[in-house]
Amino acid sequence: MKTVRLTLRYDAETIHPMHRFVAESDAFDAYRMVHGNFAGDDDNAFIFHVVGDPDVYEAALADTGRVSEYELTRTGDRTFTVYVRDVPEGVDERLLELFTERSLVVLPPLEYRSDWTVRFSVVGESADLRRALEGIPDGIETTVDRVGEYDGGDAAVGALTARQRETLRVARDLGYFDVPRSASVEDVAAELDCAPGTAAEHLRKAEATVMDALEL
Repeated sequence: MKTVRLTLRYDAETIHPMHRFVAESDAFDAYRMVHGNFAGDDDNAFIFHVVGDPDVYEAALADTGRVSEYELTRTGDRTFTVYVRDVPEGVDERLLELFTERSLVVLPPLEYRSDWTVRFSVVGESADLRRALEGIPDGIETTVDRVGEYDGGDAAVGALTARQRETLRVARDLGYFDVPRSASVEDVAAELDCAPGTAAEHLRKAEATVMDALEL
């Protein structure tokens, strides 16, 4: 079984109105789909985790015309979850069909970013993955960030490169993440047989990747 890490870049014609609104607003810091039910006949149910202004988000959501039902739950001063029943149209409907066919399973979270991209991982048979990628509609630029064997890890682990995973493993085993810290970047570099600057860069990128993929 294969796993693929994808970035889909939308244009003005294909981006969902709520993704565009959040991307273009200064009121939000993070926007992720953490659960989804794609089996609806007329609409589908999703749960989003959002960091930002709930009042601004709710006002925009009510005006989209794409949502048949929603419920917003505040979980902190600037964090909230949204249960949404959304009516898929055009490109969104086609993408849902492509990535839920046959053996394919999308691994949450799906990260909706301010540059009009969505990043996520999908698991399935090679032929089904290839068919889905070939069927992505016009107006969406697709980047395959990573391809590998699915090892049962979650999306946060799957988003890491092999070198980043090795670096984190070595750092953990040496005690780099202990409190108080019992190993230095130099120790990690020596174990990896690389320069301290290279080890530090691997650690920074790995930590950033994991934090981006976590459901927080």
